[in-house]
Amino acid sequence: MAARCVLPAVLLAVLGAGVGQVLPPGLNRGGVYIPPNPGDANYRTYIYNERRYGSAFPTNYNPYDPYVRDPFPNRNPFDNQNPQGVFNPNYFNPDPSLINQPGGQLPLPGVLAGWRPDLQGKMRPDSLQLDRDVHVQTTYGQVQGFKAYLYDNPDPLSGYRPGQTPVERVQAVVHTFLGIPYAQPPINEGRFKPPRAHRGWQLIQAVDFGPACPQPVRYTGAAKGVRDMDEDCLYLNVYSRTTVSGLAQKFPVMVYIHGGEFYKGASNTFPGHMLAAFFDVVVVTINYRLGALGFLSTADLESPGNYGVLDQAMAINWVYDNIDAFNGDRKSITLFGPGAGAASAGLLMVAPRTRDKVTRVIAQSGSALSDWGFIIDQYRAQNTSRVFGMLMGCSIDSSWRLVDCLRRGRSAFELGNAEFHPAVGPFPWGPVFDRNFTKPRDNKYEGWKERDWHFLNRTPEALIKQGLFNRGLSYMSGVTTQEAAYIISQNESLVSVHYEVNERFMEQKIREMVARFNYTLNPGGTYEAIKYMYTYHPDPRNVTHIRDQYIHMMSDYLYRAPNDKMIKLLVEQNVPVFMYVLNTTVEALNLPEWRKYPHDIEHLFLTGAPFMDVEFLPKEANYDRLMWTENDRNMSYFFMKAFSDFARYGIPSHSQILGLHFEVATPGQLKYLNLNTTFNSSVLMNYRQTECAFWTSYLPHVIGHLVPTYPPTTEWWEPRQPLQIAFWSMSAICLLLIVAVVACCILWRNAKSIPQNEVDMQQDRYYSGDLLMMRDESEITGLGGASENPSHLYEYRDTPSIAEKQPQLKVQMHTRPVPAEPTKSASVKTGSNQSLKDSVKDSVNGFPSGEPRVETRPPLPQPAASVPVPATRPRGTLSRTHLEGGIPQTEV
Repeated sequence: MAARCVLPAVLLAVLGAGVGQVLPPGLNRGGVYIPPNPGDANYRTYIYNERRYGSAFPTNYNPYDPYVRDPFPNRNPFDNQNPQGVFNPNYFNPDPSLINQPGGQLPLPGVLAGWRPDLQGKMRPDSLQLDRDVHVQTTYGQVQGFKAYLYDNPDPLSGYRPGQTPVERVQAVVHTFLGIPYAQPPINEGRFKPPRAHRGWQLIQAVDFGPACPQPVRYTGAAKGVRDMDEDCLYLNVYSRTTVSGLAQKFPVMVYIHGGEFYKGASNTFPGHMLAAFFDVVVVTINYRLGALGFLSTADLESPGNYGVLDQAMAINWVYDNIDAFNGDRKSITLFGPGAGAASAGLLMVAPRTRDKVTRVIAQSGSALSDWGFIIDQYRAQNTSRVFGMLMGCSIDSSWRLVDCLRRGRSAFELGNAEFHPAVGPFPWGPVFDRNFTKPRDNKYEGWKERDWHFLNRTPEALIKQGLFNRGLSYMSGVTTQEAAYIISQNESLVSVHYEVNERFMEQKIREMVARFNYTLNPGGTYEAIKYMYTYHPDPRNVTHIRDQYIHMMSDYLYRAPNDKMIKLLVEQNVPVFMYVLNTTVEALNLPEWRKYPHDIEHLFLTGAPFMDVEFLPKEANYDRLMWTENDRNMSYFFMKAFSDFARYGIPSHSQILGLHFEVATPGQLKYLNLNTTFNSSVLMNYRQTECAFWTSYLPHVIGHLVPTYPPTTEWWEPRQPLQIAFWSMSAICLLLIVAVVACCILWRNAKSIPQNEVDMQQDRYYSGDLLMMRDESEITGLGGASENPSHLYEYRDTPSIAEKQPQLKVQMHTRPVPAEPTKSASVKTGSNQSLKDSVKDSVNGFPSGEPRVETRPPLPQPAASVPVPATRPRGTLSRTHLEGGIPQTEV
């Protein structure tokens, strides 16, 4: 039995202190790590999460039956009194008080504790006699794995079929390494922070899957293939045909990124045995943080987000640095996966920290250009995080309070198990565009640098248009004809009606879609447009067609349209692009007609499930070794061969595969392989271009695609709807404009409406002084005598006549019409309603320019009637004025 593992001093100190038990000698004494001495019972071992990692054997350890405590220590170990596989809970007793007593040891990890059917397949009579252990040396330390034996051959030309012979022969061997840590555990202070590189080890026993990342418990369990779940989940698995050194040609590397909408899934759901053993590739599957633990974003320095996709980047870098030890070619790394895995592969294809390492991408029903695969609107990310915080009972008054509550006040299982529907968008979590986010500085957190938080500085679309990707890149993608059928099959409310939907259901879902997907500029027009596009017009009330159209609608929006957009961008950049449309199914599953080709149906084909022991597969599915049809086996071989050829050559059909081949897509001719079966498939062009353009071009540009999401609020005055923000903003602006207009109108009105008496007063001031008029006295006629009474209204003081020096001035006085009622300014004596000043003004205005010479003197006291006193002749010569026939006459 190989020895196992000594971790660095600091890590062991933490691990040893964390189990809360009496530790064996040499692990942790008083908080200080003391390396164990050779010969100690627990040398080169440690305990973490109640699992023993090491090679210390308990007393009376039976290597042939380690799960059964032998009640007869001296009996022959080959005696079959205790059949293998019978579990005895008394064999290992984790009681700390019995740590140094027989039976006081914890189980050994993985296959070291006994035969594990889920890791090694069906146990056969000679299984225990086969070689098991393999070792490789990486830059982080030595890694121990094991050999898995396969008993079927996927090559149709081999002629082998299970059950045809009474004796099964080993067809291939896979060197398997499970649960290799590629980063430090993201626990305690590591929560909501980027991953950190692992410190390394001396020896690690990679003989069991690492825990899956926290997720809803309904997706976990041994029956579902996910036996364990923990926040310490950053592990990867490696499958290689051989790790023996000296190969002339290294194997291409295929890194599988599991799907699950960024909130569920695990690396151990993809067994890569068949793909690695028969097609000469190294298969790597990785875990990454999910849900809130992986993608919580407050769009500021408290939690910028993207931890899950940063985990993926860290795993890619680990593979690049260490895959040579597994006979993998670091210069040929292919990323592939379904759904969220496909979107992640597209992001890593252009991300600055990984784009130089990624040479191939296979996107299965997913795209980095989908709005759920990469969230560009930061308010949408904030909205999701705050809704989640409210669900978890945390304060959302500030980002700090929200993140602190989720970090210190909630367990990883609580965070992972929480499920909710986002207010905006189809899926709650995903990578976000963090270019404008504030990142923590280098000195904010010990062990993290500011550069660790950055992921993308531009959108994937902009990076592709600028050619910022590996120039040797090749791209392959595929979709199925019923991608979104799972939305109906997982709708429990439709079980009672046999999953039939009617017109009312369709209309309701379209309205929900319009509201959730934020087509808010014209919701009515958007609803009508979508309904028109996805109505089966020959028979619009047929429930079968309604269900099919609903599946097409969701499939186009979520998967096909983003995939089409990605293909066109890459074709414009002269990237070799290959595409397939899956129109065949796994016949052994006997799926109903409306969901024969659902999302990720090719998973079983790619894992080689028709050729594997069913023990490798989840028990919940109830697979049978003999259930697979001939077409299932052929399609499985086709997919594994096409994917491995693409990883090796950049072309999925380097040579024809069962008579099928791919053709490269070109501008205007987006060719794809229409996969029906291996006998009647064909190459077609331009798959669903009208429907894809409807989502990528028509709705965003014609109707208006607005994504103005805002955080949820609790105060009455805070806005709760996107359009409410715009309404109140425009209302406030309009109100200010109205007030300004009214104020201007009032000022203008006042300026135009000065009272007449004030105008008269202002005009009369011009004549308030003495009026000197130089003219010939002999020609002055029509003026009567003036009274010397100071109360007289009209009085002139005329200067001495200078007739010989001044031109003659003739004055004509005109009367204005007399109004119906007298005014205060009328003449007391004559009753005239016109002041002499007005008459003089009328006359003077008629003079030629320069003829009258007017000299003003200091104003005299005004009469009570506020009428200016006319100038008079020199002292002693007064004039009086009276009316005769309506004409004023002045007596001199």
